[in-house]
Amino acid sequence: MARPPFENRRNVVDTTLTLRLTRRDRELLQKLVALRALELVDTGMEATAASYVRGLIRHEARARGLLHADRPKTRSAGPSIDEPARANARRSP
Repeated sequence: MARPPFENRRNVVDTTLTLRLTRRDRELLQKLVALRALELVDTGMEATAASYVRGLIRHEARARGLLHADRPKTRSAGPSIDEPARANARRSP
């Protein structure tokens, strides 16, 4: 049985970004992702290169005031675009 579709379609990934990186840039990205993974280890969330880049985009957009215009005035049932996605992993007690 397929899962029901997300109510908040803003958080559904529908575009692929391809980056051309030098070997050094790729190594730096891998180190940054590893550092982020260490920060998230207790939350059960996983850090990936894609999640790291998405985080950079949202951080810069927030810093420049681009997310304030998009933010809904009332709280919806799902997270807004500037809230981090939640992992489905279980947390240990």
